[in-house]
Amino acid sequence: MKKTMIYLPEETHEGLKGLAFEARTSIAELVRRAIDIVYGEDIEDIRDMEDELAKYRADPGSAVELEEYLRQRKARVSA
Repeated sequence: MKKTMIYLPEETHEGLKGLAFEARTSIAELVRRAIDIVYGEDIEDIRDMEDELAKYRADPGSAVELEEYLRQRKARVSA
């Protein structure tokens, strides 16, 4: 896990502090959960793309047609 620092408006910080207390967790955990909800799928897509690019660079013959890729991706999302 990496540490990062963000600046929040005071109202936002106070609101998160209250939510964290009610949920018996930390503000950091609330922020991580929110990021996962909002950006998780995009981050996963980037990882998938990087994996596929590495496979292609290692073996260009391993490429699949777009339709096949989209079918596989849809199957993963549905699972």
